[in-house]
Amino acid sequence: MSSSDDDEPKVVEISDDEMECEGVVEVNNEQSDEAKMREFAEITATDEIMAQSILQDVGWDLKRALDVFFGSDAFKETRNEAVMGPSSSAVGNQPVMTAEDLKGFELSLMSWNIDGLDGRSLATRMKAVATIVKKVNPDILFLQEVVDRDLEPIDKLQSLYKIYYSNKGCQYYTAILVSKMFEVEKHDVVHFQNSGMYRTLQIVEGSIGGMKVFLLNTHLESMRDHRAQRMAQFSFCMDRCAEIIANNPGCFLFFGGDLNLRDEEISSIPDGVLDAWVSAGCDTKTKWTWDTYKNDNKQGFNGAKMRFDRIYWHGPFNQVHFSLEGRQRIRSCLCFPSDHWAINATFSAV
Repeated sequence: MSSSDDDEPKVVEISDDEMECEGVVEVNNEQSDEAKMREFAEITATDEIMAQSILQDVGWDLKRALDVFFGSDAFKETRNEAVMGPSSSAVGNQPVMTAEDLKGFELSLMSWNIDGLDGRSLATRMKAVATIVKKVNPDILFLQEVVDRDLEPIDKLQSLYKIYYSNKGCQYYTAILVSKMFEVEKHDVVHFQNSGMYRTLQIVEGSIGGMKVFLLNTHLESMRDHRAQRMAQFSFCMDRCAEIIANNPGCFLFFGGDLNLRDEEISSIPDGVLDAWVSAGCDTKTKWTWDTYKNDNKQGFNGAKMRFDRIYWHGPFNQVHFSLEGRQRIRSCLCFPSDHWAINATFSAV
């Protein structure tokens, strides 16, 4: 994995070559509002009064309404089982791997807020994102601020990855992309009940080489004024990480995304969960993932720089390499692919 530490921006060229990809299946669900209320009530074993209340809050989107309902506190136990699987002897029999067992094994994960909410040069920027992803070729990719508009370059990555979107069709959402050697067992989306920004925790459970892996991608509440919501969301995510690890001894877990956190907002981290940037040696050259001094896509922030984007991990790896990607300026529009740099972590056992 390569990373440039030069202050001078470089230029990325975008190929016009098209990649073959599988068709994207969209569900056309043209139901009346009354039919949606009936279906919601039937699926959830509730009544149409509750159905109407939740459906109205999410613009009468039945799928989103069901996600909200099954993400509620009332169904926490059911939701946890859906996310982590039943607590059985099979789970307990997962072998606990060591670095010696994994010697020579390597896994890479990239996380990137691709700033789809900024419509300026969006099509060109999304092509640049896809170009950089193909060049770096991470095993796992977390994306935040994905939007339906100009999504085609991301969708075309289906030739390389299995793609899972959190709540496609919403104003913006997240995505988890996994290499095709990754066996996916479950995909779950938990909607944060305290979010006013449609924020979610997206979870993929699967395996690679017979080893159990959990992937958790999120975009926590933005802006300093929403500190309380963001801290509560982060605490929820850490609790979920702890639960997964406790119920799945020997698993690998990767949690990350655009956390929007300031260092003073970090709550307690579960035992065995580590910060990838810290594990890699706390290199100041790769610290700032949102850096308005070097990245001028956003104006008016007076050179502010933050470590908003983070990856936390759990597993028997003993070496982590950490780099920033997406720091090349696009020649045709003289902007960067996003106002965030991508973070790329490679985990290995040596």
